Amino acid sequence: MRCEKLSDDQLWRAIAQNTEKLSALIHQQLELNAANSAALHPRIRGDLIRFAGNIQREYRQFADELRRRHASEGSAV
Repeated sequence: MRCEKLSDDQLWRAIAQNTEKLSALIHQQLELNAANSAALHPRIRGDLIRFAGNIQREYRQFADELRRRHASEGSAV
């Protein structure tokens, strides 16, 4: 769904969900590193990196949309 069609509340919830997903992914990566990630298949590691990139890209889109909507208010979002 395009972020322009989401309400402010939906954008804030999406940002919170993406933050939680990215935090969980980072935590998982740290656990894998601690458990000798050399044993981790390179394709799985690549999938984790792509997933993190997708989450970060969505986060930026949602935050940029909120900034665009509220730029005239003079408040930092």
